Amino acid sequence: MRSCRIITGGRGEGKTSRLLSLGLGQGFASIRSGDGYLLMDLATGERRLLMSASLDSPHTIGRWHYDQDAFDWANGRLSSIMEGPAAIDEIGRLELAGGGFAPSLELLLGRGVELAITVRRDFLQDVVDRFRISSFSLEGSL
Repeated sequence: MRSCRIITGGRGEGKTSRLLSLGLGQGFASIRSGDGYLLMDLATGERRLLMSASLDSPHTIGRWHYDQDAFDWANGRLSSIMEGPAAIDEIGRLELAGGGFAPSLELLLGRGVELAITVRRDFLQDVVDRFRISSFSLEGSL
């Protein structure tokens, strides 16, 4: 069954904070830092620059330039997870287009890993439909 825990809300409404409060020991969180976001490995605490408005990168989503190598690093680590609980922060426009965390989300849902994800309210139904999430618990502001 393709199921997961979804934490939803608008921009800046505490989705990442709520995810971090769960104390999950594996997966990734996107942490706001200055004019961008760092990607943090929940297992090791290692952080890498994920995206910034001023990053020199040909990869863009909206006003953000993102580092594809950071996503490759995260997807490589996520692909080794065989059982949960695990976290992915955040699933959005990039994943709906097949990029970002999309490969790992597909893989982990297919394995039936106990998964918690964050999704902006505006993308919730599209994410559920695109990734064929058949069952989910929902937390956050609707």
